[in-house]
Amino acid sequence: MKLIRKINKQLAALVLALVLTATPQLSMAAQLQNTTASKQEIRLQDDFYEAVNKDWLKSTKLKPGYTSLDTMDEMSDRCDEQIQALFADILKNESKYDKNSTEKKMINLYHNYLNKAERNKQDIEPIKPYLESIKQIKTTDDLNKLLTSDLLIDNLSGICNLNVTADFKDSNKKSLYLFSTSLLLGDSDYYNKPSDMAKALEAATTTYLNKILVLAGYSKEDASKKVAQAYQFEKLLAPSIMGSDEFSKLTNQYETLYNPYTLDDLDKLAPNLKLKSYIQARTKNKVNKVIVAEPKWLKALDKVYTNDNIELLKNYLEIHFLMGISGDLSEDFLTAAVEYANQITGATGSIPDEEKAMNAVQGFFTDEIGKLYCDHYFSKESKADVEKLVKEIIAAYKKKIEAVDWMTAETKKNAIKKLDTMKIKIGYPEKWDDYSKLEIKSYEEGGSLLQNSLSIMNWQNEQAIDELDKPVDKTEFGFPPQMVNACYDPSNNDLTFPAAILQAPYYDIKQSREKNLGAIGVVIAHEISHAFDTSGANFDCNGNLVQWWTPEDYAKFQEKANTFKTFYSNIT
Repeated sequence: MKLIRKINKQLAALVLALVLTATPQLSMAAQLQNTTASKQEIRLQDDFYEAVNKDWLKSTKLKPGYTSLDTMDEMSDRCDEQIQALFADILKNESKYDKNSTEKKMINLYHNYLNKAERNKQDIEPIKPYLESIKQIKTTDDLNKLLTSDLLIDNLSGICNLNVTADFKDSNKKSLYLFSTSLLLGDSDYYNKPSDMAKALEAATTTYLNKILVLAGYSKEDASKKVAQAYQFEKLLAPSIMGSDEFSKLTNQYETLYNPYTLDDLDKLAPNLKLKSYIQARTKNKVNKVIVAEPKWLKALDKVYTNDNIELLKNYLEIHFLMGISGDLSEDFLTAAVEYANQITGATGSIPDEEKAMNAVQGFFTDEIGKLYCDHYFSKESKADVEKLVKEIIAAYKKKIEAVDWMTAETKKNAIKKLDTMKIKIGYPEKWDDYSKLEIKSYEEGGSLLQNSLSIMNWQNEQAIDELDKPVDKTEFGFPPQMVNACYDPSNNDLTFPAAILQAPYYDIKQSREKNLGAIGVVIAHEISHAFDTSGANFDCNGNLVQWWTPEDYAKFQEKANTFKTFYSNIT
């Protein structure tokens, strides 16, 4: 129940990155492999990108299982190699670690992943109790009991998605958010706006789902029926769920998603779902308010959440559960996953098993790996130097804002206050996750990859629930230190630059100021801009969803933003 985005990323590490935002259009992989960069002469004025990158495009080849390659990917690869070398030392010294040490738990998970012989031997045995519990459902009351039990985890059900995160209107506390039903095709636009791309994606997904259902023991006929009914259920809901196109056109996306309800009011809005009992069970009675992202969706879900549709609900639940955990099962499931991922992304081949195992360890033990990485590859001197650079760029922003001719003094004052209070997070967090209460067993100890994955998700849920009655920890990082990325968080008014992006060629304390400004300086300035884009501009200096613009200035801001939208929307 923690951050859905984070949990999905971790699951994807074990399911070979089965991300449904990818589409069957010509992928970056196909573009790179079929580039026209072999032309003898490419003039800058004809194709600037190919002219500048001609030699690189001609000589660069994608690795198996990869869909793209750029500077950030190359940095990520180098970072992964460094982490693999550090982890190799941990593996060599396995006998030195205590059974409950974090190192031993990481080793167990790593071997769990690589032990295909044991995974093949167990086949679908680990999931039989879960599949059987779904088969036993006869009514929605039975389904509600299963969803509130310890057997099935929220993150694997998909019917309702809970998320604990900072309250948009009171950033000092964590609130419980309720998001719409997960869809097999990812975006409701694929259901509501038929296109060749949508048809291709549905065809690829249908083939994959039929394969894993047959692997789970169903006949081809039963598998086909289950998939059809899962789609039938989703197509009943899709018209009530915002697609990416509609969402992108909202003038205030955060305000639209902020719809608080008491648990009693939630039951009045959706009486069939009995959400009060569900949420009380999942949060240990710690909340009485839930923020619903899409009330229209919730009403539609409640309408179809009946005994008449119980088979649709069961098959939806079973398929989403199976899809979520199939990467923890035998080689046959993994092969099906690779084929599916390659079909929808354009990749070829598969990432090496050792890399997948390492990705699994990194995905779950992000803080432990991050601490290890920073101890070896990121200095306090670099941390201080980058922080100084960020402050210099913030100062330049202040001068820019003061010079704006269409903004009143009152709005300028608030904008500069937002810059003055902006928190800067460089390299690594002040505190690290404690894994002492997490149990990860080896196969020899009676564990399995599936059980350990579920244990980790339960542990994450416990952490998230625990945060509900505590103040927001403003020192928390949005990204792990070993991730080559950066972000601005509007609900915390902070900037995060993990250690991994503060490496050459983006940054090097030994290289010239000009090089650092031209590389990481651009990234820093870009992230600061998010504080004043059409989303970030809705949050004040404290990270609250508060209007700090004068009405006249905000109207001018929206007018200028729309001018940009119109201009770029008309470029072919």
